[in-house]
Amino acid sequence: MRDETSPPNGDRSQISVLVVDESEARLELLIAALRDAGYQRVHAVKNSQGLLELVHATRPDVILIEVESPSRDTLEQLTLIRDQAPTPVLIVAQDPRAQSIQAAVASGVCAYSVGGVSTDRVKPAIEVAMATFASFKVLREQLSEAREQLSQQKRIDRAKCILIQQKGLSEEEAHKALRKLAMDRKRKLVDVADDLIAMAKLFS
Repeated sequence: MRDETSPPNGDRSQISVLVVDESEARLELLIAALRDAGYQRVHAVKNSQGLLELVHATRPDVILIEVESPSRDTLEQLTLIRDQAPTPVLIVAQDPRAQSIQAAVASGVCAYSVGGVSTDRVKPAIEVAMATFASFKVLREQLSEAREQLSQQKRIDRAKCILIQQKGLSEEEAHKALRKLAMDRKRKLVDVADDLIAMAKLFS
């Protein structure tokens, strides 16, 4: 996973860019455009094979891939990166078809540009990719937090049901009993609920 202390978008000289392009001539032009735009930390490779391992090794702030059209192998590599080492990804392609763009986005691409990359275009394209990635990261964290809260509430409700069934308590009494047990043991309510559920399974 990329370093959370990565420099802000404004300090381009400190932003590390991993560039992928099978065309050597195009790769040289792309590197030149990046350096002219102020990006000095550029690592370039000619294909996407082993891209996940390379991301783990170089920990780039953004990945820039220039292709005629994103291949299945490239998209599979990007899916692995999305799941195992989330990093902003910008694809520059000649293929403007909607299905190609949709497949790229589904694989974790944050920005998709059609046509070549010039010095004046590369900076906003990279900034869009990084800003989109940051926005998605916040949404993913919020979704993960909401799922965890829902899971905890389900486990607390399950523990209350056990008390209601086994002790003949009302729902309010069961909740108070759980809260008192948590306070007495100085533990979280959900942890006490998990203990109660585990004990109920053990003696069922």
